[in-house]
Amino acid sequence: TTKPKVERETLTVVPKALDQLREIKGHVCVVSIAGPCRKGKSYILSKAFEKELVFPLGHLLDQETMGIWLWVVPEKFKDSTGREFTVVLMDSEGIDAVSSKQSDDYRIFTLLVLLSSIMIYNSTGVPQRSDLEGMDFIVKLPQRIQLHTKQQPTDDQHFYEAFPYFVWLLRDVVLNLPTVYKTIKDYFIKNLFNCKAEGNTEKARKIAESILKYFSGFDAFSLPPPAYDEEVVTNLNDEKFKSQIHPEFLKQTEDFKAVLHSKLSPKKSINKGEFVTGEALAALIELFVEALNTPGAVPNVQNAWDTFVQTKCNDVLADALKAYEQEMTSFVEKKIPCEADLLQSAHKNAMEKCLEMFRNGTLSFSIKSVDKYLKELTDKTDSIMTSWLDKNRRETETFCTQLIKELKQDILDPVLARLRSQEGSKMQFGDIVAAYNEIQQKYSSNARGAKNVKASVFMNFHPELQKDMQQNIHLLQLMKDFDKTLAEEKAAKAALEEKKQKIKEEKARCEKENRDKEREMEVLRQKQQEEKAGLQELFEKNLKDQREQLTNMMEANFEEQRKDR
Repeated sequence: TTKPKVERETLTVVPKALDQLREIKGHVCVVSIAGPCRKGKSYILSKAFEKELVFPLGHLLDQETMGIWLWVVPEKFKDSTGREFTVVLMDSEGIDAVSSKQSDDYRIFTLLVLLSSIMIYNSTGVPQRSDLEGMDFIVKLPQRIQLHTKQQPTDDQHFYEAFPYFVWLLRDVVLNLPTVYKTIKDYFIKNLFNCKAEGNTEKARKIAESILKYFSGFDAFSLPPPAYDEEVVTNLNDEKFKSQIHPEFLKQTEDFKAVLHSKLSPKKSINKGEFVTGEALAALIELFVEALNTPGAVPNVQNAWDTFVQTKCNDVLADALKAYEQEMTSFVEKKIPCEADLLQSAHKNAMEKCLEMFRNGTLSFSIKSVDKYLKELTDKTDSIMTSWLDKNRRETETFCTQLIKELKQDILDPVLARLRSQEGSKMQFGDIVAAYNEIQQKYSSNARGAKNVKASVFMNFHPELQKDMQQNIHLLQLMKDFDKTLAEEKAAKAALEEKKQKIKEEKARCEKENRDKEREMEVLRQKQQEEKAGLQELFEKNLKDQREQLTNMMEANFEEQRKDR
């Protein structure tokens, strides 16, 4: 983003940022930072990931960061199960900046809450209750965010299922904590957030309750000043001043980095067992920004995720179908008419390819989300396969009908013509049988296509043969070796062969259906195993965060809210 010279009316998504997100393969963890302006947010977010000058640092009274800046950490991270994910950093403009309106602060903070896995709230010094009272934008989050498609009265009681882990980072802390508090987090929970503490106001109590109630977890950390020399402070990334940075600041920055990295995990979606990818994050940004820019609209987490899932699954389905069609076309188009086994083999290979494509494209979604699209994929590939089989049958029939016609004209018709000529008296019935056998042999060698159709065409040749024999019966009966039943036996044998091939064809069709169903079930089984592992990890992490947050609520004397959660 840049500093605008005119008043900002809407949030605008930068296409280049979305393109960077879409290039990310796999899951993402979004770490954002918010808080008052000119408090070193950009510096600490860069240092937490060992990067120099990722975000621009300002040294003037006016803020440097406008809107939200994004940076993708190039190194991959792994969760406890070994699953890789990419960290995306989001640096936001300061709250209460001179150049921004309050509505901008609300929209930007709301957007960060919607997108983040971990949100760092950065401020200076040890906060007092008066500082807490200034954070009423957290209390108003239920007015600015809907969790489910249908707004429910208890919606905000489930915010923690979708909201980030909240880390409060205190900067330039020089005073020691009272000895009754072991850590800075202890100070927050037992003093600042304690609803029964002396001097607590209703407004401060409500904000403390909202932080513990809405966010999935809470932690706090403090850092001393990096230096007392203003020139050093304003040039922290300059090599010639690095030796003058306080060692304790560097040490505690490393400690903060370790704590932050221990909390990194893929961002989960509103649907259990589903995680946010780079592509999903880009889509959610567009959907949430559109809602935030629309007067009267409120971003809806469930609706936005469902929209992305539906769009993505339809795109994956279309790509998988296209891959199937291309594979089938390239393999069989020039081979038709061919045996059905060849089509079945091509179908098997094409299905394996398109199912693998579908599985990879929907890896981050649960079975519940993809089941209907998988069924649609198998139904449509079945329909395409049926079209190929129909085309193969038609072309087989056309080819074989023409072949039998030509064989009859070339082999049998000349024999029948001789029968009706003066030479007929010299012929034997065996000459006609020999012609028939030659037709049968050459038809068997040269006929192409589906076996059942080939058998059917050959069987349909016999009524015509019998018609020819009936027309010449008076001549045939004069032959000593004439056997009237032989033609009938040949016809019966051809009919039996057709029936046999039809049974084989039906058996092959049933086997194909079973194989397709088994492949579909295998995709679901693989997804089930992946989902089970993901859900187990998610359950353990959520349980840990829940226990910590319930302990925080208990120590802060929010007993009623603890019971609700």
